[in-house]
Amino acid sequence: MKMPDQPISRNLFFDSFRLHYLDWENTRGRTIVLVHGIGDNAYIWDDFARRARSVLRVLALDQRGHGRSTWPVPPAYTCEDYVADLERFVEALGLRDFILMGHSMGALHATRLAALHPERVAGLIHVDIEAFPPEWNKKYLTGLYRDLPLSYETAEDYVDWMKANSPYADRDLLRAFAGRALFRDGEGRWRCLYDRELLRDFDPLYDLRPSLPDIRCPALVIRGEESRVFGAKAAREMSGAIPGGRFAEIPKAAHPVHTDNPEGFARAVLSFLKEQGLVTW
Repeated sequence: MKMPDQPISRNLFFDSFRLHYLDWENTRGRTIVLVHGIGDNAYIWDDFARRARSVLRVLALDQRGHGRSTWPVPPAYTCEDYVADLERFVEALGLRDFILMGHSMGALHATRLAALHPERVAGLIHVDIEAFPPEWNKKYLTGLYRDLPLSYETAEDYVDWMKANSPYADRDLLRAFAGRALFRDGEGRWRCLYDRELLRDFDPLYDLRPSLPDIRCPALVIRGEESRVFGAKAAREMSGAIPGGRFAEIPKAAHPVHTDNPEGFARAVLSFLKEQGLVTW
C-alpha cells in the first residue's frame, strides 16, 4: 500500500474543546501515540513517523495550548489537565494495547498515563526529562521557557533559536518544522503556534517517582548524551525504578534527542520495540 507524503490532519471534539492530531495512515501494525514537549507541536515527530510508519500506525497529538488544539480561556495547563486530555484521546479512538512515547513535558504526561492505565498501554518510551527534577533543573527549565522570544523578525530567526538549542540537528529538518510551527501576526512578525500563557504559568513541580512501580509494560528511558535536562545517573535510576525498564543514551544529541540525532533515536526506539515483540518487520 502506497502511503501519503503528508500525514492526515484530524480533530476530535469534546463539546467545544478540540484535540488536533496527525495520522500517518498505516492501518497495519500496533498504534504508537506521540506526545510532544512544551512549545512544539505534532509535526515535530514527522521525521520519526516517516521512519516508523511502515511497521506502526503513527498518531501524534497537539497538546492543549499547542498547534491546532484548543488554547483554553482561562488558561488551564496543569499536568492533570494534560493527562486528562490524553485519557480522552485514547478513549475516543478506542485505543488498547498501544505504545506511548513522549518527549520532555510530553514524556511526563505519557509516563503518568502509562502508570494510571497499565491495562491499556503495551509499551512506553520516556524521552529526556527527570522523574523528579532537582532544584537547579527546575530553575534551568523555568528560565529557558520563560525567556523564549515573543516573536521573530524572520522564520530563519526561529530556526537559529532552535539550532542553538538543538546543536546537532539538520537545519533543513528544523526549517521543515518551522513551516508548521509559525504564523504571521498583525505586525508581520513570526510567532510560534502555542499559547504564551502556558509558559507564564509553567512551573516544573512534579514527582513521577511514586507512579513508576505501577507501570507494567516494557519501558525505555532515553537520554541525549549531552542533555542538560536529564542527567545520566537520574536516567539510569528512573529506568531501574520501572519494572522491566531499560535505558538508552543517544550520542550526538542534547535535550531534543529526536531532532538532534533522528537516525540514532529511531534506531534505538524501533530496536527496543522489536526486542519486546511490539513490532515486526
